[in-house]
Amino acid sequence: MYSDKKIVILDLGGVVLDINVNLSFGALVALGLDARMLTEENCLVNETILKFDRGEISADEFYSYIEGWLPEQVRLLPAEDLRERVADIWNMMLGSYAPAKIERIRELRRQGRRVVLLSNTNDGHWGEIERRLYYAAGCRMDELFDELYLSYRMRMRKPEPKIFQELLRCEGAEPQDCIFFDDSQENCDAARSVGIDAVKVERNAAWDNIPLLG
Repeated sequence: MYSDKKIVILDLGGVVLDINVNLSFGALVALGLDARMLTEENCLVNETILKFDRGEISADEFYSYIEGWLPEQVRLLPAEDLRERVADIWNMMLGSYAPAKIERIRELRRQGRRVVLLSNTNDGHWGEIERRLYYAAGCRMDELFDELYLSYRMRMRKPEPKIFQELLRCEGAEPQDCIFFDDSQENCDAARSVGIDAVKVERNAAWDNIPLLG
């Protein structure tokens, strides 16, 4: 299945790299952030994360925003200590890379397929993402993948159809040449809206039974 696909597009968090967003959100609440700010009904932080992922605000601006909503007694901590704590909490959601997935990406490239990354991410996460890959596989992200398409650099994010259109333009590819793997149904639907075949995978699942990846 999908043996004719020349370009494999992979999401990062939940597909290549294990993630658990609740670890970060829970730690922010434990630090004193009002839990209601992280719900759909009161998504002030979530709205700011979208801006962060689009590169509309910097890591410093994002962390300052979070700090501004913390209780006064927490904000009285030394500025450098508070910033380090918030940054560490933000990266708590990032998990590990399964060696089998790293090897499968390399195998797909040896087979002659082009493997690219399409990720909603930000410059607060990216350094830690790179560090964990180097620890796991001894390489950089731009060595593991043929190309990196990152939301904060592109100033757009999934599920906006234009991010898929821009990827196709940069790759000089037709939609039918590509197959996209993501753990979000909404993102898969957006890819299909521009003609790219998409496969929804279970978050943090092994690839054993996933067509082309298994």
